[in-house]
Amino acid sequence: MFLQRTEIREPTVELREFVGEGRVEIDERILFDDEGSHIVLLLEILEGDVTFTLRGPDVENLARGGDDRTWLYVMPPARRAYDAFLEVRARAGSRFRFIIARIGSTFADVAGELSCRACKEVCKLLVSTVLAYVGVSRPDDLAPGDLLQMTAQQSQHLDEALSYAGVYGPLADGAIGTFLSLFTDTIRGIVWSALQAARQVFQPSDRIYAAACVRLGCCPRG
Repeated sequence: MFLQRTEIREPTVELREFVGEGRVEIDERILFDDEGSHIVLLLEILEGDVTFTLRGPDVENLARGGDDRTWLYVMPPARRAYDAFLEVRARAGSRFRFIIARIGSTFADVAGELSCRACKEVCKLLVSTVLAYVGVSRPDDLAPGDLLQMTAQQSQHLDEALSYAGVYGPLADGAIGTFLSLFTDTIRGIVWSALQAARQVFQPSDRIYAAACVRLGCCPRG
């Protein structure tokens, strides 16, 4: 059994990421008590038999691809405070990961003041959320030398979601659209440029996110 937990808490950002292998049981509380924040859950089965159960909000799985191994939930600000609970039950031989994130409505105002570590995690969240929505594996799954593969339509949707010109197309609608609007055109464009570079000559995912954060002013150059 293996379970790694990464947690980041800053004024407008809260992220909890779990990576597990083998027989693991997790019960995680998600508190909805901030009228200005979006909650994002990205759940991925990488191998074996894993069961995710979300108790609380009645939300739609936004992940595309149809393999029933990725779940993406984007929840806009709650009108009242309440709790939700995520249960994870993994059997021996399984691998999984999931992210629980809270992004505040004033995130864009302080994005340049994030710590380097938090900036990278937010960039990863933005990329992972959009890729899950259009049905593409995130860069973390690529081996050295691999390229990020996608169809022309998927590429168009990504461009509409992360380009400098605002959010258009299917990703402009509903909860996913309001989540993406938390990030300014500049932030989305910088992350998109870094991701485009990865499609041409693959770089480790940490370098992709670090390149974006350098341009945002959060990570040191060099």
